[in-house]
Amino acid sequence: MPASTAHFHTTRPQPERSTRDGDELSQPLEPADLRSFWDKLRPEPSTPLQPDLDIGDLRTLLSTIIHKKANGAVAMELHTQQCCTLYESLDNVRRTKFLHTLAHEFCAPKGKAREAATAYVEATKQSEDYAQTAHLARVLRDSLTPQYTELFDQINRLPNGFAFLVHMRADMLSHIRLVRDDTACRAMSDALMKKLETWIIGTLDLKRITWNSPACTIEKLGQYESVHAVKSWLDVKRRLGSSRRCFGFFHRSVPMEPLVFVWVALTDSISSNVQSILRDREPMENEHDAKCAIFYSINSQPGLSGVDLGNFLIKRVVRVLRADLPNISTFCTLSPLPKFRSWLEQWLTEGLTNPPANIVSTQAAKQLMDLVPEATTWTMALKHIMDSRGWTSDQPTLSAMEPVVLALGAHYLVNVKRSNCAFDPVANFHLRNGACLHRVNWRGNSSYNGLRQSLELMCNYNYVLDRIEHNNERYVRDGTIAVSGDDPYIARAMALNAKL
Repeated sequence: MPASTAHFHTTRPQPERSTRDGDELSQPLEPADLRSFWDKLRPEPSTPLQPDLDIGDLRTLLSTIIHKKANGAVAMELHTQQCCTLYESLDNVRRTKFLHTLAHEFCAPKGKAREAATAYVEATKQSEDYAQTAHLARVLRDSLTPQYTELFDQINRLPNGFAFLVHMRADMLSHIRLVRDDTACRAMSDALMKKLETWIIGTLDLKRITWNSPACTIEKLGQYESVHAVKSWLDVKRRLGSSRRCFGFFHRSVPMEPLVFVWVALTDSISSNVQSILRDREPMENEHDAKCAIFYSINSQPGLSGVDLGNFLIKRVVRVLRADLPNISTFCTLSPLPKFRSWLEQWLTEGLTNPPANIVSTQAAKQLMDLVPEATTWTMALKHIMDSRGWTSDQPTLSAMEPVVLALGAHYLVNVKRSNCAFDPVANFHLRNGACLHRVNWRGNSSYNGLRQSLELMCNYNYVLDRIEHNNERYVRDGTIAVSGDDPYIARAMALNAKL
């Protein structure tokens, strides 16, 4: 479980801005070095001995806060502060014990809930006293509320309490990924998520992040960027430069740390390759010549996973861009397909000897099989190439792979479902927000991560402003996917969908 980055009492010293332009910061880093790059920007912390976590003392402290045993508001705040300070002082193992104790021993008490439920049922059978029934219903509701929610409420009242809870939930999610059967901790994470959703309402400020923003804010962009890794300060500066934008939602209690942020490129056409954006050293001279705003990365803090902020952020940013740059008429994404390759590998295993018809054209299937003479089906040829090394450097292989992977990518986005929604989480996010599926892009992300996740495919989702509400209604109602543009692979997939 990664340690929380929240700092309750002290403000972390920030790197001097004058050092950013040094040659040593312009050197690209290997993926394995990215985390250490950002860590080195911070001063070395002192390493005090980790305190022992006495579970008995922890129970007493949590009980004092949750059951409000302290005398007065000031004493309650001091106990809550003590609890937060204790948590931050713990290493990963002790934090896990803290969270385990909180989730398992301060959940909703089963005995009290059973008694309240029995009393309510009996009252509804025997009495028509609506006041008594309402009282018993309130008692039942309170008995079903986990006790730890009171701790969350008390922490949220502290300065920087909201940020502390966001980082604490990130720790919960890390623990759940390691111990998937800890249902009590999962329930506690869900309860905290609902609290965070409620507290966020009306407290967010939209800000544009520039190279002149505080250094601590810019540092967070590198830490939380999860789609296209930030490799150096020069990389950050380029993404914040001419014909580029970055916007974030900030909580009013944490004005220097974006909760969610989006990178935007201003271009003259819809982009099909993210490297052309990330490595563009000669951006547009005049932003007012731009016709398109390309949203190429949306990120949020790990502790806010499941809290839908990206939808509101995109819509707010569109409004700002329309006001500042009325020449822009197209608002489009350049998005990853993060689960495409894992889905495809499983699908190929199931359909190697009897591949389904109509997904891939006969000509494309034949060209692929010509590269692997021992393959008896195009799916066997595809799996052989995917499992081989260096195929992305061989032009004949790339040419044969292109129509096959594009057709499969379009099929995956249009026809592979979870319930009635798109299986791909990024596709589901944008389609639910009212976007149109616009185009599938071959070699849209030629990085190692792009190959590992999606065979280098990316796609565009087009936010056609006068169609957003209609698209959203149809997608939520029956899973209908709106389409814009004339991508032949998407058209083929839609035709196959109509026959299914």
